[in-house]
Order: sequence, then C-alpha cells, then structure tokens
Amino acid sequence: MSKYMKSRYEYSKKRREFGRQPLFQAVPAQILYSIYPNEEEQRRYILRNPVHREVQATMPQSEHDANTKELVIHEQGINHTEGGWPRDVHPYNEDHVTRYRRRVQHEDGYVNTVTSLHPQVEHYIDQNNAIDMYQTYFADMTPQPPVEKYNLQIANAFYDPHARPVSCIVWTNEQPTRLAIAYCQKIIGDKSSKPNYFSIWDIQRQTAPLVELLPEYPCWELACSPAQSEILIAGLENGTVNIFDIRKGHDAISKSSIYNSHIGPVSGLLFTHTRTNTEFFTGSLDGYCLWWDTRNLSTPIDRLPMSVRFSPRETPNMSNAEGVSSLQFDRGLPTKFLCGTESGLVINANRMGRSHSEILTSYWEAHTGPVRAIHRSPCTLRMFITCGDWNVRIWSEEVRTAPIIVTKPYRNQVTDVTWAPLRHSSYMAICEGGFFYYWDILRNFNEAVATLQVSKHGLTKLRPHRKGQMVAIGDDQGTTYLLNLSDNMTYPDERDKQLVHQIYDRETRREHILDARLKEIHLKHRDELPEIQSVGESASEEGGEKREEKKSVGDNEYQSTEEEYFRIVKQELAKMENVNL
Repeated sequence: MSKYMKSRYEYSKKRREFGRQPLFQAVPAQILYSIYPNEEEQRRYILRNPVHREVQATMPQSEHDANTKELVIHEQGINHTEGGWPRDVHPYNEDHVTRYRRRVQHEDGYVNTVTSLHPQVEHYIDQNNAIDMYQTYFADMTPQPPVEKYNLQIANAFYDPHARPVSCIVWTNEQPTRLAIAYCQKIIGDKSSKPNYFSIWDIQRQTAPLVELLPEYPCWELACSPAQSEILIAGLENGTVNIFDIRKGHDAISKSSIYNSHIGPVSGLLFTHTRTNTEFFTGSLDGYCLWWDTRNLSTPIDRLPMSVRFSPRETPNMSNAEGVSSLQFDRGLPTKFLCGTESGLVINANRMGRSHSEILTSYWEAHTGPVRAIHRSPCTLRMFITCGDWNVRIWSEEVRTAPIIVTKPYRNQVTDVTWAPLRHSSYMAICEGGFFYYWDILRNFNEAVATLQVSKHGLTKLRPHRKGQMVAIGDDQGTTYLLNLSDNMTYPDERDKQLVHQIYDRETRREHILDARLKEIHLKHRDELPEIQSVGESASEEGGEKREEKKSVGDNEYQSTEEEYFRIVKQELAKMENVNL
C-alpha cells in the first residue's frame, strides 16, 4: 500500500468581511432533465413470480455506526418592538418618549444600572471602532431624487343589515383592538322603525359583530373607558347617558336620569384626565356641557352653559347658549377644552376660571354652518383644525381674527377631519361625495397628496387608530371601511416636528402683521373722514370729474373680473365632467 499523504488547503479572508449576512432568495422548483423509459426494453419485461435468484448489481459498501452528541433544533419566533417600550408609550411620539425617559432617569436604580453597564458597552464600542463593519459602495453614483408613493388600500368593510348611517366610531383600548360602531340618523325626532343597537366588531372578521349592545334610544356618541376596555359609554338621542359592560350582557348597567341630563341629543362625549379615569363630560344641542362620574350617574358633577354672545343685562342660560356640535379635549391641557357650536363658533374654555367670562375666555367665528369636527394638533397644542360647510381651516390660539391656513373649498360638504396620530404635518378629511383626502402641509398647501373614493354614498365619520396605520371610515348607508395607509403616510420623518413649528410660527407672525396693517388702514381712514367732509361743496366739481374717471376704471375692472370668473367656472365644469367619466 502507498504511504498515506495528508492533504491541506489554506485560504485567507479579511477581518472586516467576517459576520456578513448572506442573502438567500426563494427560487421556484424547475425541471433540469427528464429521463423517459425505453419502450423496447419495456416490452421485453416479463413478470416472474416467485423470484428465486439474487443478483449483486452494486458496488460493495461498508457501514459504520457511532454515537454522536445529540443536536436539538427548534424554531422560535419573536415580535420585537423598538426599545421594549411600555404599552402606553409609542416610540414614534416624541412627547411620550421624552416624558417616559425623564421619569426613568429620576428613579433610584437608574444611575446604578448605567454604571454597571458602562464597561460592557465601552468594550463593544471599542470593537466597533476597530473593525470596519460597514463599507460604502457606489459612492460616486449620482444621487437620484426620492420618489414618494402614497398607497391607500381598503382592507375590510363592515356592513349594517339595516343600512343605518354611521353616527360614531371608536377604537377600543385592548389588544387586539376592536371597533365600536354606533348607527343612527342624526335628526331630532326621527320616527324611523329601525333598531337602536350598536355593535362591536373584530377587525379581522366582517361576517358578524362580536357583541350587540341595546340602548333604549338611538346612540349619537360613544366613548371607551381608558382604564377598562370592556366599559363603553353611550350618549343617546334623548339626552341621557348609558354605561355598558360587555362582560355583563347587552343591556346598560347604569343610566342617568332624564331629569338631570340634557334636554337635546348628546352631540359630544369625551373622557377627561383624572387620577381615577372615571370622569367624562358631554355636550348637547341644548347648549350645555355636563361633567359626570361613571361611579354615580344620578346627577352631574358640574354644568356649564356655552353662552358667549349675550348682553350685559342677561345671565348665561339656555336661551342665549350656543348648541354644541363637537367637542375636543387633550390630556396635555387637563383644564381646557374646545367646543364647536351649531352657529359656526369655536369656543375656548378653561374650567379653572372663577367667573363665566374667565371660563369661556375667547371664541372664533370659524364656519357659516355647524362645526362638524375640531382637533388640536399633536405637534403643538396651540394649533387646531376645524371643518364645516365646504372648508377645512387651521387656526392658532394666538390669532383671533382669521385662520392661519385655509385650503380651497371642496366640491362637497366636509363631514369630518382629524390630524394624523403620528405624522405631525398631515391631516385627513372626508366629504359627502364619498371621497377620502390625505393632506400634508409640508408637501402642498393647496392639493391633497392622496385621494380615494371610498364609497358611492356620503361619508359621515372618520377615526384613525392611535398607531396611525389604520383608518376607519363610515358612510350614510351603514358601511364602515377599514383603510390601510402606507408607511410614508403613517410614520414621521426626523425633521417633521421642527418644520411644522416653523410653519406655525411663520403663518402666525404673518397674520399678526396683516392684522396690524388692517388696523392702521382703519385708523387712517377714520382720521381722513372729517377732512373730506370739511372740504364739502368746494371740491364738488373736481370730485365729479374724478368720479367719472373712477367709474370708467371701475367698469373696466368689473369687466375683467367677470371674464376671469367665467373662465374659472368653465375650468371647474370641465374637471367635474372628467371626474364623472
């Protein structure tokens, strides 16, 4: 036998290339070669039974058994979220993250934990500095402009068999989250024979609701308890408030007395920020706001008439109160809230005031009709958005005369509007034409960045999920659509909050300058008026000639304005024809 020769092969590899992740791809199966049987040999085949011959047609092989160490393999999945934040802290919300970090840094064990982790962290930092872990390839290529594609997709639809209009939509505070949807026609004294129940739906199941709750009257507003997700509060058409517990059946577990409740329907219902999370307040078309405690609904805690326009001789009461059409409350301002009225006003209220004038500090004349919705910006609490008639307007608490941002009028009446929960520069709106609009004030003031016709019927309610990726939209035929938004419509960029603050400061300063200039013009006009009257008849002849010249100039301006008006009308009619096609 020849002498055994040991073979050896050496290869080298750079240290910076260690640990690189291989990228595998799933390739479908394909046939490389197919061997078909020989038909001639197949015909010569004879079946013989029994067989008493043995033929060795393979090479001799040996077999060896060895006991090796057992290797146990199992698969395990993990759902990792950034930083392992608590449930009530969202990593994309800067305010939540800042408050949580500040609270943790004041804990006793924080300094000891950081001190014990310092050597280990420093060791890994030195390793990363010594190894070139990342290398930039194709650095000399010409950078391409970024392409943003806004994607809207209807993921699910929930139907009401009685085709009742959607009056309110609420996301429950549980995992997985659910939708609580109320149905009714928001008309006082509606005598329809349709049932009054409202439903709770699983977002993954559209065949039937999970629970149906039965109030005595049609439900106008809903609210979910922030402490217990099984408890829902309903504001009814007769002005009363009912509390439902899903665990205890379909009927209400507590009801307010009709003698101590609102006279008109409940048009707004929100929870307030308290230690026990049991207090909430309601608004109604009768012009009152009432504060309640879920532990005792026999009588309200406090009551406030929304009266801002009354003579000094009158006292605030129901006769001069403004009917409430929408309410807004933010936990960042626990003593303040905003109230939209049926007459188009937005009232700023502060419960810490002593007198009625100190509580209702100011108001804005926002719209010609009722204020359908009002929401504060998650970026800065001094800015809020409203919708009503055919317009959506953005306001500042520092400017009382006019909105700081106004979009062009919609083709249909706007029924609801809200800010995006996480993307500070964006807001969403719906209208009676069945369209959903997504706006971004950093991209465009005058045009929506994404538009989708959700339904052929008019849309009534809009409610996004607190994580921002899903949006629930209801129409006036009882259908609730669940929309999925793309990531660039959900999550903010690094500088979004800073840029929105810059826009707010710039537009607020511009309105202050315009307001000051307008006051100067009025004062100048008032000072010049006596001089004009003193000249009187001495300048009548010269004034006649100037009036004739001004008349001719005014006629030319009128003619040019009329031509411009008809040109715009023709363009709008052409756009409507294209949309209908």
